[in-house]
Amino acid sequence: MWEKNTSACAPPLSLGLPVFNGEPFLQATLDSILAQTYGDFELLISDNASTDRTPQIIREYAARDRRIKCFRQSKNIGSGNNWTFVAMRARSEWFKWVSANDTYAPRLLELCIDPLKGDDNVVLCYGRTQLIDLAGAWLGIYRGDFDAVSSDPIERYRVVRERLHLGTPVQAGIIRLEALRRCGYMGNIRDGDRVLIAGLALIGKFVLLPQVLHYRRWDSSCASALRDPLEVQRLYKPNASRPPLFTNLPRQIGQIEVAVRAPEGIRAKCRALAATVRFTDWRRKLSPHLSDLPPMGRHRP
Repeated sequence: MWEKNTSACAPPLSLGLPVFNGEPFLQATLDSILAQTYGDFELLISDNASTDRTPQIIREYAARDRRIKCFRQSKNIGSGNNWTFVAMRARSEWFKWVSANDTYAPRLLELCIDPLKGDDNVVLCYGRTQLIDLAGAWLGIYRGDFDAVSSDPIERYRVVRERLHLGTPVQAGIIRLEALRRCGYMGNIRDGDRVLIAGLALIGKFVLLPQVLHYRRWDSSCASALRDPLEVQRLYKPNASRPPLFTNLPRQIGQIEVAVRAPEGIRAKCRALAATVRFTDWRRKLSPHLSDLPPMGRHRP
């Protein structure tokens, strides 16, 4: 079903770490990744023209671990483009993005890769997410994650469009790289992760493990869901002077594009396009599962 990696020297798993001014948490992130019980991977780091100590930290870790491969952008190319950059350089059968703000349980890679090995119909596997503050204190387990294991791609797509609020599946999980390629990687737009996740659901199943494996910073300095529209726009267009006039329109266009790209066959593409219309929601809602977080986890004006 899937095209296997043809590079004899490539490890089974590629990790991609896009980073911009990640000095506050980058060392903790790297320590948690390099301490994984599953160690047969390459780690691709792309520094998006950082102006803090990020380049120095990357060099220090790369000098100690041969699995790390470093890239530095000459200018800020936008967050989504940087996420795509590391994914496009992956050589393996499976891929995982790594957030420079977060940390990961030691067995994340070991546990998440097994369902992908065991079932060709699975394209993504992830564990539960513990939200943490800037000091690492626990704020609560995010209860909005879900699996999507129906054999019908439109049913999986419906589940994603109705239940997805945070992009934890792609931040916390391992993805089959060929499925990621078919979806076109990560769009350089707000909610590009949501578009991608919907596309992956059209290709294969999602498995959610019961263990907490991802520790995600939940603060307006780290989480785009807690930022105002102009701040978010500058993540993707660093020189933006105003937010887009129609904030959700790029996401809706992206849903149409991924419905054309991801499925194989005319009939499957037509069904996916019909589903984009049926399940369109022009609002961007924050998950109800975040409503009971303490004030430090919410947006600060």
